[in-house]
Amino acid sequence: MSGVCGICAPGRVVESRLLEPMLSALALEGETERDTTSANSVALGVVRRWESQEVAAVPGVRIAIDADLYNVDELKSKLEARGFEPREWTVAQCLAHLYAIHGPDFLEHLDGVFSLALWDETTQRLLLAIDRLGVKTLYWSREGERLLFATRLGAIRAVRVSPLQLNPQALPQYLLFSAIPHPMTVFLGVEKLPPATCLIYEKGETRHRRYWDLEYPESDNLDEGLWADQVREGMRTAVHSHLYGCEPRKLGAYLSGGTDSSSVVAFMNERHSPVNTFSIFFGEEAYSEANFARTIARHFNTSHVEKQLGPREAFEAIPKIAQYYDEPFANSSSFGAYHCAALAREAGIETLLAGDGGDELFAGNSRYADDRRFALYDSIPSWLRRSIIEPVVRLLPANDGRLSMPRKYVRRALIPNPRRLLSYNFFLSVPPEDVFESDFLNQIQTDDWMRVAGGHFQSARASSELNRILYMDVKIILADNDLRKVTGTAELNGVRVRYPLLDYRLAELSGRIPSELKLKGFEKRYIFKKAMRSILPHEVLYKKKHGFGVPLGHWLLKDRQLNGLMLDLFSDARTRQRGYFRPSFYDDLLRLHREGHTGFYGEVLWYLLALELWHRHHFDNLSGVRIGK
Repeated sequence: MSGVCGICAPGRVVESRLLEPMLSALALEGETERDTTSANSVALGVVRRWESQEVAAVPGVRIAIDADLYNVDELKSKLEARGFEPREWTVAQCLAHLYAIHGPDFLEHLDGVFSLALWDETTQRLLLAIDRLGVKTLYWSREGERLLFATRLGAIRAVRVSPLQLNPQALPQYLLFSAIPHPMTVFLGVEKLPPATCLIYEKGETRHRRYWDLEYPESDNLDEGLWADQVREGMRTAVHSHLYGCEPRKLGAYLSGGTDSSSVVAFMNERHSPVNTFSIFFGEEAYSEANFARTIARHFNTSHVEKQLGPREAFEAIPKIAQYYDEPFANSSSFGAYHCAALAREAGIETLLAGDGGDELFAGNSRYADDRRFALYDSIPSWLRRSIIEPVVRLLPANDGRLSMPRKYVRRALIPNPRRLLSYNFFLSVPPEDVFESDFLNQIQTDDWMRVAGGHFQSARASSELNRILYMDVKIILADNDLRKVTGTAELNGVRVRYPLLDYRLAELSGRIPSELKLKGFEKRYIFKKAMRSILPHEVLYKKKHGFGVPLGHWLLKDRQLNGLMLDLFSDARTRQRGYFRPSFYDDLLRLHREGHTGFYGEVLWYLLALELWHRHHFDNLSGVRIGK
């Protein structure tokens, strides 16, 4: 992938040539443009695909950026007001001068997405930062007095001298979320920078500084018309601003047929018509939204391209995706995202707008409504629950029959969030000793598995449980997972992605909306739908959500190639001797996949399969690497 990298070693000469292994690890096929800058104590570099991936040096400041900013003209105007003449400056030069004026607070002036590294020669201070919602990534690692950093984990691995150790605590997090959440990584001693955070390395010490966060100062104004107008105009402004610098014929949009992508297309259509839209769909009707995507394409007269995917396309994409993600990653909808971006690239598209973020800002996931049904139990007086309801339900059977349903409801309702929300996860519903080898189980502290999710849930500046859940999902489901999926699979195809629904002003607006207007009763994204009622067709606004979900579980069972790949890997002694999972666990899971809920157990199998593929692509060839304790 293109991006930034660097080495900081205070008091030592760091030559640009030392960055060569990092630059090579960053570059994908066809990415040959590189640039570096170095001085006493630091060397910074970029691998360039886009113009705003660059380095710059101005008096006292050196900087490397991977940025896609939408207010460059505004930034130059601010510099002009200070007496500079920045019209011919690069974006990196502008940011270096902004830092010279504002110090670390210059980050608050940036509108867009970025990862950057900046060296202040006067104070001998290194600053690393990423954008507010975590669209970009930045890894960092201390090794003695050296600080290594890059937008890709493999670039750090390429220049570390000391052996890396696998992080045992990362595996349960991967099994819970299909990705490893920040700040954790798969390796001990390497961290991911959290969204809206800068890391400062100065005088041999590192410290984090959060320059923004999503907060929820809910208004008590329940005027639905007022909020609907603000949401609609907020989205319109966000989409229009994300068209900045794009050539219409090289610009397009993902179109899943869902509410979010459809809204993005609607507002794009106001500025550039016809919009280039791209969809994938599956022959399996339960997973396909092709009809809804076609409805939107007809409604806005877009230039629409679609492709049906089957198991063969998934099989072909697996090695590319496994090679790209240098941490374990098992979001199965990455196959659909990969082929959708490939479709766009074949049509000459360089930038795609995506609808990610709407679910997490405006309560669009069905699990939010499902959880509210369990939350209702708390509204019953405690004396009635404890003295009558709970003793009675304990008398009911604990099987899968209909009479067991009240008992199951009460049992789940008594689980506090965020664990209740995640309690459907397979690995939270089975005894760990049935899954993991005993030696490994001793390392992973099962009572600590909810620490990351619980930390986000508890730290949210919110008064309602719904907003705490949304905050947690913004941090993990969105920043650590879905954005990695869409951005990564697009980058594999040479396409840049922008996320207008993650405009920070729109995010701040969502925090002010009363919770009961986001999820009204059990109706998801209530105020969002009201905002778009006059713009989107009714059948799209009020349909059941699918997104880019993939029928992978069925393919793993029925398709010869995918089934063969899975069985070959799971029967291989190398897989079974990793030291994580009991050999019998693989057999039990394969049996459940054959006999039980194919889609559910197929997803669990894919987590294990993707983990093993990661080992073979990124781990087995490393010398001196072991599981840490």
